[in-house]
Amino acid sequence: MALTLLKGKNEFNREDHITMFNSNIEKIDENGIVYNEEDATWVPFGEDNDEITRETNNETDATKNVLGRTKVKHTPGPQTTEIDPIAIKGNDALSTILYYMFKYNLTGDKAKLQCMEVTLADEQEDGSYGAFTETAIVNLNSWGGDTTQLNSPITLNWLDDRVHGTYKTADNKFTPTVAE
Repeated sequence: MALTLLKGKNEFNREDHITMFNSNIEKIDENGIVYNEEDATWVPFGEDNDEITRETNNETDATKNVLGRTKVKHTPGPQTTEIDPIAIKGNDALSTILYYMFKYNLTGDKAKLQCMEVTLADEQEDGSYGAFTETAIVNLNSWGGDTTQLNSPITLNWLDDRVHGTYKTADNKFTPTVAE
């Protein structure tokens, strides 16, 4: 099977890669977040954000042996995504989730957010896009802000439990790839 190139001829815009979260939550309390297991409702991050970048934090260590050969050790690091600022506002799913995380001081496994990343340049034959879901533990970096608005920047700490598949914008659905 030949490599399928990404669609397009120019450099991609930042909005061609979208990070989303599942807002179909039944409840959030001191025990954590409980998702509706029937269907995910995918909502993009980004409305109030200046930058969203996944940091891979990989480590490389190059050593030269006595024969003059260089050996490179490359190990994966803990991946994170900083999202800042996030303006807290009414009638907004992310603001509500972050408020309850703050209210109940949720950390660790109690602060897991189901997320998905979609690349629009990875268009499939059926009109869907290449995507993967992954769980992140949300670190609520702060709660407050200056005199203009209430903010809560966060760090997504990725758990490396990716499920690859496709995403259809028409019905807001992720379909896992079935191994052949």
